[in-house]
Amino acid sequence: MSTVAVTDVLVVGAGPTGLTLACDLARRGVGVRVIERFDAPSITSRGKGLQPRSLEIFDDLGVADEILTRGAIRIPVRMITADGTVTDRGPITVPAPDPTATPYRETLWIAEFDVEGPLRDRLALDGVPVEFGTRAVGLEQGDDHVTVAVESPRGPETIRARWVVGADGGRSTIRRALQVPFEGFTVEELWYLGDVRLEGLDHGRQYILPTASGALGLTPLPTTDLWQWQSMITPGDDAPEEPSLQLYQRLLDEHLGAGRVVLTEATWLSLYRANVRLAARYRAGRVLLAGDAAHAHTPAGGQGMNTGVQDAFNLAWKLDAVLAGAGESLLDSYEQERRPVAAAVLASSTAKIRKFETNAVHGVDGVNKGFEGMGADTSGLSIAYPDSPLSLDGIRAERAPYATGLRGAGFAGSTFDLFRGPHWTVLLFSDDSADAELLTGLPADVHVHRIGSGAIQDAQGQAAERFRAAPGTIVLVRPDGYLAARIPATRSEWLRKHLGSLVS
Repeated sequence: MSTVAVTDVLVVGAGPTGLTLACDLARRGVGVRVIERFDAPSITSRGKGLQPRSLEIFDDLGVADEILTRGAIRIPVRMITADGTVTDRGPITVPAPDPTATPYRETLWIAEFDVEGPLRDRLALDGVPVEFGTRAVGLEQGDDHVTVAVESPRGPETIRARWVVGADGGRSTIRRALQVPFEGFTVEELWYLGDVRLEGLDHGRQYILPTASGALGLTPLPTTDLWQWQSMITPGDDAPEEPSLQLYQRLLDEHLGAGRVVLTEATWLSLYRANVRLAARYRAGRVLLAGDAAHAHTPAGGQGMNTGVQDAFNLAWKLDAVLAGAGESLLDSYEQERRPVAAAVLASSTAKIRKFETNAVHGVDGVNKGFEGMGADTSGLSIAYPDSPLSLDGIRAERAPYATGLRGAGFAGSTFDLFRGPHWTVLLFSDDSADAELLTGLPADVHVHRIGSGAIQDAQGQAAERFRAAPGTIVLVRPDGYLAARIPATRSEWLRKHLGSLVS
Protein backbone atom coordinates (compact mmCIF):
# COMPACT_ATOMS: atom_id res chain seq x y z
CA MET A 1 0.00 0.00 0.00
CA SER A 2 1.24 3.48 -0.87
CA THR A 3 2.04 5.79 2.02
CA VAL A 4 1.31 9.53 1.88
CA ALA A 5 3.87 12.15 2.87
CA VAL A 6 3.52 15.94 2.87
CA THR A 7 6.15 18.55 2.04
CA ASP A 8 6.33 22.17 0.92
CA VAL A 9 8.40 21.59 -2.22
CA LEU A 10 9.29 18.40 -4.05
CA VAL A 11 12.37 18.72 -6.25
CA VAL A 12 12.59 16.02 -8.91
CA GLY A 13 16.19 15.60 -10.03
CA ALA A 14 19.44 15.87 -8.05
CA GLY A 15 21.78 17.41 -10.59
CA PRO A 16 23.34 20.86 -10.06
CA THR A 17 20.01 22.62 -10.75
CA GLY A 18 17.89 20.58 -8.35
CA LEU A 19 20.56 20.61 -5.65
CA THR A 20 21.07 24.38 -5.86
CA LEU A 21 17.34 24.92 -5.56
CA ALA A 22 17.03 22.53 -2.63
CA CYS A 23 20.01 24.08 -0.80
CA ASP A 24 18.53 27.57 -1.04
CA LEU A 25 15.08 26.37 0.04
CA ALA A 26 16.41 24.30 2.95
CA ARG A 27 18.48 27.13 4.41
CA ARG A 28 15.29 29.21 4.41
CA GLY A 29 13.52 26.60 6.51
CA VAL A 30 11.30 25.41 3.68
CA GLY A 31 10.28 21.76 3.86
CA VAL A 32 11.86 20.16 0.81
CA ARG A 33 12.42 16.67 -0.55
CA VAL A 34 14.77 15.78 -3.38
CA ILE A 35 14.24 12.60 -5.37
CA GLU A 36 16.58 11.18 -8.00
CA ARG A 37 15.74 8.28 -10.27
CA PHE A 38 19.32 6.98 -10.45
CA ASP A 39 20.40 4.61 -7.69
CA ALA A 40 23.59 6.50 -6.77
CA PRO A 41 25.35 9.83 -7.35
CA SER A 42 26.55 10.38 -10.89
CA ILE A 43 30.16 9.49 -11.71
CA THR A 44 30.13 11.06 -15.19
CA SER A 45 31.75 14.42 -15.93
CA ARG A 46 29.08 15.80 -18.32
CA GLY A 47 29.14 19.63 -18.07
CA LYS A 48 32.59 20.73 -16.98
CA GLY A 49 32.74 24.49 -16.58
CA LEU A 50 31.41 26.93 -13.97
CA GLN A 51 30.96 30.59 -14.84
CA PRO A 52 31.90 33.44 -12.48
CA ARG A 53 28.21 34.16 -11.82
CA SER A 54 27.55 30.56 -10.80
CA LEU A 55 30.54 30.70 -8.45
CA GLU A 56 29.05 33.85 -6.89
CA ILE A 57 25.85 31.90 -6.26
CA PHE A 58 27.80 29.08 -4.65
CA ASP A 59 29.58 31.67 -2.51
CA ASP A 60 26.20 32.82 -1.26
CA LEU A 61 25.24 29.22 -0.47
CA GLY A 62 28.53 28.61 1.34
CA VAL A 63 30.00 25.99 -1.00
CA ALA A 64 32.27 28.03 -3.29
CA ASP A 65 35.47 27.34 -1.34
CA GLU A 66 34.98 23.58 -1.49
CA ILE A 67 34.05 23.68 -5.17
CA LEU A 68 37.15 25.74 -5.98
CA THR A 69 39.37 23.05 -4.46
CA ARG A 70 37.90 20.57 -6.94
CA GLY A 71 38.45 22.61 -10.09
CA ALA A 72 41.19 24.26 -12.12
CA ILE A 73 41.47 27.52 -14.01
CA ARG A 74 43.28 28.53 -17.18
CA ILE A 75 44.29 25.07 -18.35
CA PRO A 76 46.80 25.49 -21.22
CA VAL A 77 46.08 23.84 -24.55
CA ARG A 78 48.40 21.67 -26.63
CA MET A 79 47.44 20.80 -30.20
CA ILE A 80 49.04 17.85 -31.95
CA THR A 81 48.53 17.26 -35.66
CA ALA A 82 48.69 13.89 -37.43
CA ASP A 83 52.26 14.58 -38.59
CA GLY A 84 53.36 15.15 -34.98
CA THR A 85 53.52 18.94 -35.06
CA VAL A 86 52.94 20.36 -31.59
CA THR A 87 51.41 23.80 -31.12
CA ASP A 88 50.89 25.26 -27.66
CA ARG A 89 48.35 27.99 -27.01
CA GLY A 90 46.75 29.65 -24.04
CA PRO A 91 43.52 28.52 -22.39
CA ILE A 92 40.30 28.66 -24.37
CA THR A 93 38.45 30.24 -21.42
CA VAL A 94 38.27 34.01 -21.15
CA PRO A 95 38.32 35.76 -17.75
CA ALA A 96 35.76 38.41 -16.85
CA PRO A 97 37.11 41.65 -18.35
CA ASP A 98 37.23 43.72 -15.15
CA PRO A 99 39.47 42.09 -12.51
CA THR A 100 37.69 44.03 -9.74
CA ALA A 101 34.13 43.26 -10.84
CA THR A 102 33.82 39.85 -9.15
CA PRO A 103 35.73 37.72 -6.65
CA TYR A 104 35.55 34.88 -9.19
CA ARG A 105 36.92 36.18 -12.45
CA GLU A 106 37.87 32.88 -14.10
CA THR A 107 35.79 30.06 -15.50
CA LEU A 108 36.43 26.95 -13.40
CA TRP A 109 37.08 23.64 -15.15
CA ILE A 110 35.32 21.06 -13.01
CA ALA A 111 33.46 17.80 -13.53
CA GLU A 112 29.75 17.94 -12.83
CA PHE A 113 30.06 15.28 -10.13
CA ASP A 114 32.47 17.57 -8.28
CA VAL A 115 29.80 20.28 -8.26
CA GLU A 116 27.10 17.94 -7.04
CA GLY A 117 29.14 16.53 -4.14
CA PRO A 118 29.58 19.80 -2.20
CA LEU A 119 25.93 20.72 -2.84
CA ARG A 120 24.75 17.39 -1.41
CA ASP A 121 26.98 17.97 1.62
CA ARG A 122 25.52 21.46 2.08
CA LEU A 123 22.01 20.09 1.81
CA ALA A 124 22.78 17.42 4.39
CA LEU A 125 23.72 20.13 6.90
CA ASP A 126 20.07 21.17 6.81
CA GLY A 127 18.95 17.59 7.31
CA VAL A 128 17.83 16.93 3.73
CA PRO A 129 19.12 13.75 2.10
CA VAL A 130 18.92 13.05 -1.61
CA GLU A 131 16.56 10.10 -2.10
CA PHE A 132 18.29 8.02 -4.75
CA GLY A 133 16.56 5.27 -6.68
CA THR A 134 13.28 7.17 -6.39
CA ARG A 135 11.35 8.03 -9.53
CA ALA A 136 8.19 9.99 -10.18
CA VAL A 137 5.65 7.86 -12.04
CA GLY A 138 2.49 9.98 -11.83
CA LEU A 139 1.39 13.53 -11.14
CA GLU A 140 -1.97 15.14 -10.38
CA GLN A 141 -2.64 18.76 -9.50
CA GLY A 142 -5.16 20.00 -6.97
CA ASP A 143 -6.17 23.54 -6.04
CA ASP A 144 -3.55 23.88 -3.30
CA HIS A 145 -1.21 20.93 -3.79
CA VAL A 146 0.33 18.47 -6.23
CA THR A 147 0.17 14.74 -5.71
CA VAL A 148 3.14 12.81 -7.07
CA ALA A 149 3.26 9.02 -7.16
CA VAL A 150 6.79 7.69 -6.72
CA GLU A 151 8.48 4.33 -6.70
CA SER A 152 11.56 3.65 -4.60
CA PRO A 153 13.39 0.81 -2.84
CA ARG A 154 11.05 1.44 0.09
CA GLY A 155 8.05 0.72 -2.09
CA PRO A 156 5.38 2.95 -3.64
CA GLU A 157 4.69 6.30 -2.02
CA THR A 158 2.47 9.29 -2.64
CA ILE A 159 4.04 12.68 -1.99
CA ARG A 160 1.70 15.60 -1.46
CA ALA A 161 3.61 18.82 -2.11
CA ARG A 162 2.48 22.43 -2.25
CA TRP A 163 4.84 22.95 -5.19
CA VAL A 164 6.84 20.67 -7.47
CA VAL A 165 9.91 21.57 -9.50
CA GLY A 166 11.00 19.35 -12.38
CA ALA A 167 14.79 19.52 -12.57
CA ASP A 168 15.05 16.08 -14.07
CA GLY A 169 16.92 16.74 -17.30
CA GLY A 170 16.24 16.92 -21.00
CA ARG A 171 14.01 13.83 -20.93
CA SER A 172 12.09 15.24 -17.99
CA THR A 173 9.33 13.02 -16.67
CA ILE A 174 7.70 16.05 -15.09
CA ARG A 175 7.68 18.11 -18.28
CA ARG A 176 6.14 15.21 -20.17
CA ALA A 177 3.50 14.69 -17.49
CA LEU A 178 2.56 18.37 -17.90
CA GLN A 179 2.51 17.94 -21.71
CA VAL A 180 4.60 21.08 -22.08
CA PRO A 181 6.05 21.24 -25.62
CA PHE A 182 9.85 21.15 -25.81
CA GLU A 183 10.33 23.17 -28.93
CA GLY A 184 13.48 23.18 -31.03
CA PHE A 185 15.57 20.71 -32.99
CA THR A 186 18.18 17.98 -32.78
CA VAL A 187 21.47 18.79 -34.47
CA GLU A 188 22.73 16.47 -37.19
CA GLU A 189 26.35 16.26 -36.03
CA LEU A 190 27.38 13.39 -33.78
CA TRP A 191 30.13 13.31 -31.14
CA TYR A 192 31.81 10.60 -29.14
CA LEU A 193 32.01 11.45 -25.44
CA GLY A 194 33.47 9.66 -22.45
CA ASP A 195 35.52 9.68 -19.28
CA VAL A 196 38.75 7.72 -19.73
CA ARG A 197 42.01 6.93 -18.02
CA LEU A 198 45.16 6.97 -20.08
CA GLU A 199 48.94 6.99 -20.10
CA GLY A 200 51.17 9.28 -22.11
CA LEU A 201 49.80 12.82 -21.63
CA ASP A 202 50.44 15.60 -19.13
CA HIS A 203 47.37 15.87 -16.87
CA GLY A 204 47.98 19.59 -16.51
CA ARG A 205 47.06 20.33 -20.13
CA GLN A 206 44.05 20.17 -22.40
CA TYR A 207 44.79 18.40 -25.68
CA ILE A 208 43.19 19.13 -29.04
CA LEU A 209 43.98 16.80 -31.93
CA PRO A 210 42.82 18.24 -35.27
CA THR A 211 41.47 15.35 -37.34
CA ALA A 212 39.89 14.88 -40.73
CA SER A 213 36.46 14.82 -39.10
CA GLY A 214 37.13 17.96 -37.06
CA ALA A 215 38.81 17.57 -33.69
CA LEU A 216 39.40 15.21 -30.83
CA GLY A 217 39.65 16.82 -27.41
CA LEU A 218 40.92 15.48 -24.10
CA THR A 219 40.33 17.58 -21.00
CA PRO A 220 41.81 16.59 -17.62
CA LEU A 221 39.34 16.34 -14.74
CA PRO A 222 41.09 18.02 -11.81
CA THR A 223 40.26 15.80 -8.82
CA THR A 224 40.83 12.47 -10.56
CA ASP A 225 43.15 10.88 -13.09
CA LEU A 226 40.26 10.87 -15.57
CA TRP A 227 40.04 12.77 -18.84
CA GLN A 228 36.87 13.81 -20.61
CA TRP A 229 36.90 12.67 -24.25
CA GLN A 230 35.11 14.65 -26.96
CA SER A 231 35.52 13.84 -30.64
CA MET A 232 33.61 14.84 -33.72
CA ILE A 233 32.39 12.07 -35.99
CA THR A 234 33.04 12.23 -39.71
CA PRO A 235 30.17 14.15 -41.35
CA GLY A 236 27.86 11.94 -43.34
CA ASP A 237 28.63 8.81 -41.34
CA ASP A 238 25.07 7.58 -40.91
CA ALA A 239 25.96 4.50 -38.90
CA PRO A 240 28.88 5.30 -36.59
CA GLU A 241 30.33 2.58 -34.45
CA GLU A 242 29.08 2.21 -30.94
CA PRO A 243 31.48 3.86 -28.48
CA SER A 244 34.03 1.53 -26.90
CA LEU A 245 37.47 1.77 -25.37
CA GLN A 246 38.85 -0.13 -28.36
CA LEU A 247 37.31 2.33 -30.80
CA TYR A 248 38.65 5.34 -28.91
CA GLN A 249 42.10 3.75 -28.79
CA ARG A 250 42.00 3.18 -32.54
CA LEU A 251 41.07 6.82 -33.14
CA LEU A 252 44.07 7.91 -31.07
CA ASP A 253 46.41 5.49 -32.79
CA GLU A 254 45.28 6.62 -36.24
CA HIS A 255 46.19 10.19 -35.33
CA LEU A 256 49.22 9.88 -33.05
CA GLY A 257 50.62 6.49 -33.96
CA ALA A 258 50.27 3.25 -32.03
CA GLY A 259 51.50 3.20 -28.46
CA ARG A 260 52.02 6.93 -27.98
CA VAL A 261 48.93 7.35 -25.79
CA VAL A 262 47.37 4.27 -24.22
CA LEU A 263 43.81 4.19 -22.91
CA THR A 264 43.56 1.99 -19.84
CA GLU A 265 39.93 2.34 -18.74
CA ALA A 266 36.64 4.04 -19.53
CA THR A 267 34.14 4.87 -16.79
CA TRP A 268 31.59 6.41 -19.18
CA LEU A 269 31.12 6.27 -22.95
CA SER A 270 28.43 7.94 -25.01
CA LEU A 271 27.34 8.65 -28.57
CA TYR A 272 26.01 12.20 -28.37
CA ARG A 273 23.83 14.36 -30.56
CA ALA A 274 22.96 17.75 -29.11
CA ASN A 275 19.43 19.02 -28.71
CA VAL A 276 18.58 22.70 -28.92
CA ARG A 277 15.21 23.03 -27.25
CA LEU A 278 13.21 25.37 -25.05
CA ALA A 279 10.10 24.56 -23.02
CA ALA A 280 7.04 26.44 -24.20
CA ARG A 281 6.41 27.51 -20.61
CA TYR A 282 8.18 27.15 -17.28
CA ARG A 283 5.11 26.89 -15.06
CA ALA A 284 1.91 24.88 -15.24
CA GLY A 285 -0.18 25.43 -12.14
CA ARG A 286 1.82 24.37 -9.12
CA VAL A 287 4.59 22.71 -11.12
CA LEU A 288 7.66 24.50 -12.47
CA LEU A 289 10.54 23.46 -14.70
CA ALA A 290 14.22 24.34 -14.29
CA GLY A 291 17.57 23.49 -15.83
CA ASP A 292 17.76 20.99 -18.66
CA ALA A 293 14.09 20.13 -18.15
CA ALA A 294 13.35 23.65 -19.41
CA HIS A 295 16.15 24.17 -21.93
CA ALA A 296 18.64 21.95 -23.78
CA HIS A 297 21.89 23.36 -25.15
CA THR A 298 24.86 22.43 -27.26
CA PRO A 299 28.03 22.07 -25.14
CA ALA A 300 29.67 25.21 -26.59
CA GLY A 301 30.59 27.74 -23.94
CA GLY A 302 29.64 25.41 -21.08
CA GLN A 303 26.27 27.09 -20.62
CA GLY A 304 23.85 24.31 -19.71
CA MET A 305 24.85 23.64 -16.10
CA ASN A 306 25.31 27.35 -15.39
CA THR A 307 21.95 28.37 -16.80
CA GLY A 308 20.28 25.73 -14.66
CA VAL A 309 22.07 26.81 -11.47
CA GLN A 310 21.01 30.39 -12.13
CA ASP A 311 17.42 29.27 -12.81
CA ALA A 312 17.38 27.66 -9.38
CA PHE A 313 18.72 30.73 -7.58
CA ASN A 314 16.09 32.90 -9.26
CA LEU A 315 13.28 30.52 -8.33
CA ALA A 316 14.09 29.53 -4.74
CA TRP A 317 13.44 32.85 -3.01
CA LYS A 318 10.20 33.29 -4.95
CA LEU A 319 8.91 29.89 -3.85
CA ASP A 320 9.85 30.74 -0.27
CA ALA A 321 7.99 34.07 -0.46
CA VAL A 322 4.85 32.48 -1.90
CA LEU A 323 4.90 29.76 0.74
CA ALA A 324 5.10 32.52 3.35
CA GLY A 325 2.05 34.29 1.94
CA ALA A 326 3.14 36.42 -1.03
CA GLY A 327 0.92 36.33 -4.10
CA GLU A 328 1.38 33.40 -6.46
CA SER A 329 1.82 35.83 -9.35
CA LEU A 330 5.37 36.30 -8.03
CA LEU A 331 6.18 32.90 -9.56
CA ASP A 332 5.16 34.13 -13.00
CA SER A 333 8.22 36.40 -12.91
CA TYR A 334 10.43 33.29 -12.91
CA GLU A 335 9.51 32.46 -16.49
CA GLN A 336 9.37 36.14 -17.49
CA GLU A 337 12.95 36.62 -16.33
CA ARG A 338 14.64 33.31 -17.02
CA ARG A 339 13.12 32.04 -20.26
CA PRO A 340 14.51 34.93 -22.37
CA VAL A 341 17.94 34.22 -20.87
CA ALA A 342 17.73 30.58 -21.94
CA ALA A 343 16.59 31.60 -25.43
CA ALA A 344 19.59 33.92 -25.79
CA VAL A 345 21.98 31.26 -24.50
CA LEU A 346 20.56 28.69 -26.92
CA ALA A 347 21.13 31.02 -29.85
CA SER A 348 24.66 31.90 -28.73
CA SER A 349 25.83 28.37 -27.92
CA THR A 350 24.37 27.00 -31.17
CA ALA A 351 26.18 29.65 -33.22
CA LYS A 352 29.43 28.87 -31.42
CA ILE A 353 29.26 25.11 -31.96
CA ARG A 354 28.39 25.66 -35.63
CA LYS A 355 31.43 27.91 -36.00
CA PHE A 356 33.70 25.39 -34.31
CA GLU A 357 32.44 22.42 -36.34
CA THR A 358 32.77 24.38 -39.59
CA ASN A 359 36.33 25.49 -38.91
CA ALA A 360 37.83 22.57 -36.97
CA VAL A 361 38.19 20.41 -40.11
CA HIS A 362 40.87 22.85 -41.34
CA GLY A 363 43.62 21.83 -38.92
CA VAL A 364 45.29 23.92 -36.24
CA ASP A 365 44.40 27.24 -37.86
CA GLY A 366 40.81 26.12 -38.19
CA VAL A 367 40.63 24.98 -34.56
CA ASN A 368 42.04 28.31 -33.43
CA LYS A 369 39.51 30.15 -35.55
CA GLY A 370 36.76 27.94 -34.17
CA PHE A 371 37.78 28.88 -30.64
CA GLU A 372 37.59 32.62 -31.39
CA GLY A 373 34.76 34.06 -29.36
CA MET A 374 34.01 30.73 -27.68
CA GLY A 375 34.52 32.22 -24.23
CA ALA A 376 32.93 35.60 -24.94
CA ASP A 377 29.83 36.55 -22.95
CA THR A 378 29.98 33.38 -20.86
CA SER A 379 30.74 34.86 -17.43
CA GLY A 380 27.06 35.28 -16.60
CA LEU A 381 27.82 38.65 -15.01
CA SER A 382 26.01 40.68 -17.65
CA ILE A 383 22.73 38.75 -17.44
CA ALA A 384 19.89 41.10 -16.60
CA TYR A 385 16.10 41.19 -16.61
CA PRO A 386 15.30 44.49 -18.32
CA ASP A 387 11.54 43.95 -18.30
CA SER A 388 11.23 42.45 -14.85
CA PRO A 389 7.84 43.06 -13.21
CA LEU A 390 9.64 43.07 -9.85
CA SER A 391 11.58 46.26 -10.53
CA LEU A 392 10.48 49.56 -9.03
CA ASP A 393 10.22 52.66 -11.20
CA GLY A 394 11.52 50.90 -14.32
CA ILE A 395 14.99 50.11 -13.00
CA ARG A 396 16.86 47.50 -15.03
CA ALA A 397 17.14 44.33 -12.93
CA GLU A 398 20.86 43.74 -13.33
CA ARG A 399 23.31 41.93 -11.09
CA ALA A 400 24.10 44.04 -8.02
CA PRO A 401 27.73 45.17 -8.28
CA TYR A 402 30.63 43.80 -6.31
CA ALA A 403 32.43 46.56 -4.44
CA THR A 404 35.22 46.17 -1.89
CA GLY A 405 36.87 48.35 0.73
CA LEU A 406 33.83 48.80 2.96
CA ARG A 407 34.57 49.41 6.65
CA GLY A 408 32.31 49.92 9.64
CA ALA A 409 31.83 49.02 13.28
CA GLY A 410 32.24 45.24 13.39
CA PHE A 411 32.38 44.96 9.61
CA ALA A 412 35.07 44.91 6.94
CA GLY A 413 34.39 43.46 3.54
CA SER A 414 32.49 43.79 0.29
CA THR A 415 28.94 44.35 -0.85
CA PHE A 416 28.68 40.58 -1.37
CA ASP A 417 29.33 40.12 2.35
CA LEU A 418 26.30 42.32 2.99
CA PHE A 419 24.13 40.42 0.49
CA ARG A 420 25.15 36.89 1.51
CA GLY A 421 22.18 34.98 2.88
CA PRO A 422 18.50 34.46 2.09
CA HIS A 423 17.42 38.05 2.68
CA TRP A 424 16.60 41.27 0.85
CA THR A 425 19.15 44.06 1.28
CA VAL A 426 18.65 47.82 1.38
CA LEU A 427 21.65 50.11 0.96
CA LEU A 428 21.11 53.72 2.02
CA PHE A 429 23.84 55.98 0.66
CA SER A 430 23.81 58.88 3.10
CA ASP A 431 26.07 60.67 5.57
CA ASP A 432 23.05 61.77 7.57
CA SER A 433 22.21 59.24 10.28
CA ALA A 434 18.70 60.72 10.51
CA ASP A 435 17.94 59.33 7.04
CA ALA A 436 17.92 55.84 8.55
CA GLU A 437 14.60 56.72 10.18
CA LEU A 438 13.06 56.74 6.71
CA LEU A 439 13.58 52.97 6.58
CA THR A 440 11.96 51.96 9.83
CA GLY A 441 9.17 49.43 9.72
CA LEU A 442 10.52 47.30 6.88
CA PRO A 443 9.94 43.52 7.07
CA ALA A 444 12.24 41.67 9.46
CA ASP A 445 14.02 39.73 6.70
CA VAL A 446 15.15 42.93 4.97
CA HIS A 447 18.67 43.90 6.01
CA VAL A 448 19.32 47.65 6.02
CA HIS A 449 22.81 49.14 5.80
CA ARG A 450 23.69 52.81 5.68
CA ILE A 451 26.75 53.56 3.57
CA GLY A 452 28.22 56.81 4.82
CA SER A 453 29.71 58.78 7.69
CA GLY A 454 29.26 57.12 11.08
CA ALA A 455 28.14 53.83 9.50
CA ILE A 456 29.77 51.66 6.82
CA GLN A 457 32.47 53.71 5.16
CA ASP A 458 32.93 53.57 1.41
CA ALA A 459 36.34 55.25 1.62
CA GLN A 460 37.29 54.61 -2.00
CA GLY A 461 33.83 55.50 -3.30
CA GLN A 462 33.71 52.18 -5.16
CA ALA A 463 30.24 51.19 -3.97
CA ALA A 464 28.68 54.58 -4.73
CA GLU A 465 30.25 54.60 -8.18
CA ARG A 466 29.24 51.06 -9.12
CA PHE A 467 25.70 51.41 -7.81
CA ARG A 468 25.44 54.84 -9.50
CA ALA A 469 24.19 56.11 -6.16
CA ALA A 470 24.31 59.82 -5.41
CA PRO A 471 24.05 60.92 -1.76
CA GLY A 472 20.54 60.29 -0.49
CA THR A 473 19.92 57.22 -2.66
CA ILE A 474 18.24 53.99 -1.62
CA VAL A 475 19.17 50.79 -3.45
CA LEU A 476 17.14 47.60 -3.04
CA VAL A 477 18.84 44.26 -3.76
CA ARG A 478 16.84 41.07 -4.20
CA PRO A 479 17.73 37.82 -2.43
CA ASP A 480 19.21 36.51 -5.68
CA GLY A 481 21.58 39.48 -5.93
CA TYR A 482 19.74 41.53 -8.56
CA LEU A 483 18.74 45.18 -8.30
CA ALA A 484 15.07 45.89 -7.65
CA ALA A 485 15.07 49.64 -6.93
CA ARG A 486 17.21 52.76 -6.98
CA ILE A 487 15.24 55.74 -5.63
CA PRO A 488 15.74 58.92 -3.60
CA ALA A 489 15.55 58.40 0.15
CA THR A 490 12.71 60.93 0.26
CA ARG A 491 10.57 58.38 -1.59
CA SER A 492 11.13 55.56 0.88
CA GLU A 493 7.37 54.98 1.07
CA TRP A 494 7.59 53.65 -2.51
CA LEU A 495 10.06 51.08 -1.26
CA ARG A 496 7.84 50.10 1.66
CA LYS A 497 4.85 49.52 -0.60
CA HIS A 498 6.92 47.65 -3.18
CA LEU A 499 8.38 45.29 -0.60
CA GLY A 500 4.93 44.78 0.85
CA SER A 501 3.90 43.06 -2.37
CA LEU A 502 6.98 40.82 -2.44
CA VAL A 503 7.79 40.01 1.18
CA SER A 504 5.16 38.50 3.39
